[in-house]
Amino acid sequence: SAEMEFNMSGRVPRKRKWVLPVIALAAPLWLAGACNGEQPAPQSVEPTYDELLSEGTSMAEVLCAGCHAIGARDESIHPSAPAFRDLSDRVELDALREPFMEGILTSHPDMPEWQFEPRHVDALLTYLESVQTRD
Repeated sequence: SAEMEFNMSGRVPRKRKWVLPVIALAAPLWLAGACNGEQPAPQSVEPTYDELLSEGTSMAEVLCAGCHAIGARDESIHPSAPAFRDLSDRVELDALREPFMEGILTSHPDMPEWQFEPRHVDALLTYLESVQTRD
């Protein structure tokens, strides 16, 4: 049942349908914090492989495909940009984790300096691993 707002004119009261649901949702959170002085810890959910792969694919398409070959058969547009499918022939992919987080620098000056958050690094490395050719 909703709370009612009474006005002085004697007209039919208006129902406020949002008041009780808001109180019902907020009260337990407020009481939990008020009772122990702590805020509830946020739930961290680890992304699935498929989520990381999807995010990494999107990152490669948006940030990298302008220069690098990011697929199985395409050619790199930039002559100095290695094809992603062959990166593991040149470097251990996990060795890219730190440069991605700190700001990757390359020998050619037109490569942007990317700096990613840990989840984005995980996503991009997941994608890179998924496209490697194996001899």
